[in-house]
Amino acid sequence: MQRVILGLLLWGASAWAIQLCQYQAPTTNLLRADASFHYRYYEDPLTPGVDTSAGRLALTGDWVVDSPSLGIGLAFGGELSLYQLAMVAAGQVSGTFRQYPFPDISYFAFGGVEGFLDTRLPRPGLEVRAGIGYGRFTDVTPLVRALRIEEKLLERGVLLAALREDTLLRLAQEIGREKLYESKTELALALARLLQREANLTLDPKSLFLLEGVLAEEGLERYCGWVVQFGLGYALLQPRAGAVLTFNLVLQGAAAPDPRSQILFKTEITGPYQVFEEYTWNLNASYSYRLNELATFSVQYGLRQVKPRGQLPAGTQDATFQLTFRLGGATVTLQVTFSKLAEVPQWSQDLVISAGWRLW
Repeated sequence: MQRVILGLLLWGASAWAIQLCQYQAPTTNLLRADASFHYRYYEDPLTPGVDTSAGRLALTGDWVVDSPSLGIGLAFGGELSLYQLAMVAAGQVSGTFRQYPFPDISYFAFGGVEGFLDTRLPRPGLEVRAGIGYGRFTDVTPLVRALRIEEKLLERGVLLAALREDTLLRLAQEIGREKLYESKTELALALARLLQREANLTLDPKSLFLLEGVLAEEGLERYCGWVVQFGLGYALLQPRAGAVLTFNLVLQGAAAPDPRSQILFKTEITGPYQVFEEYTWNLNASYSYRLNELATFSVQYGLRQVKPRGQLPAGTQDATFQLTFRLGGATVTLQVTFSKLAEVPQWSQDLVISAGWRLW
């Protein structure tokens, strides 16, 4: 037991010593989508009518592809809200295709589209964009899985000391080639051979099964990198009258401080050449921390601000704190949300317990 505890302490030190973002995957292909739903109905027989009838269905997702010559970013989000029989639908989708003329350099040219719909506005919005930028994203999930394998082997006492950094990176590189193997069992056997060769470690059948479990474990997906891009946009559809030709600046980043956490950030400002007189500003940031195999804590912040010409800025902002328990493909979430409109001084508060499910 003392050796196991010492090994885990050494694993903690090595997990902090190795920087996840130093791992460079040859290609990145991350796809995720989530859905959640909650509804509340309350009727007091002592009062006329229904006291509360409110609900919300939300969908979010993103697809990130990055290779030496091209990159693709696709993100969508939408919600359907019901309050006292009044229904509101809102959604936003953005897609960007990046072409890297020189694979060894992170400069790129891009083309994309941005669209949104809000039933409270007279028309939807649709804009095409093109421009230049710099940066890349990389999938560091293979290194996270390698660290997870090390942690599990230390817990079992099979491994008595943390692996060397070069061994962890070789494990990650092999895990990154998962598509070359017909099954996770074959990949687990390849990892076992690598451990025997690199660390003189022979794994028993139970340890091999443990490796397969880590390879199939959900919730370990992490990526790093950043992208800044500047371009021109042309509005094909506009919710309200405004400039047709716009400038847009986007800064997007991702960081994984340790194997259990993920930080995502994206800010975007769009407007005509008098950007301080008329603009649209979107900001989204999130932090998630995996407490254990079943529970994850996360914080999300969103801001949307619109400034028409000759008027004061108006918009919405919200902050959400949630604790999610994953039970198979379903999730149970305890969520606290604070939100406000620009013209309202107070923050509204909402506490809900909701159920959701992973789409893919």
